Amino acid sequence: MVKLRGQVGGDQLTVKTASGEFSAPLTELHDAWWNSIARAMA
Repeated sequence: MVKLRGQVGGDQLTVKTASGEFSAPLTELHDAWWNSIARAMA
């Protein structure tokens, strides 16, 4: 049996679990990651 672990592509990160779903635009996630240290130091 093969289980789908994920798909690549698109402009959103979507995580689905038995308890719910989370979705966020990749541009926002990248900005938060890329600028996190600079924002913490400001």
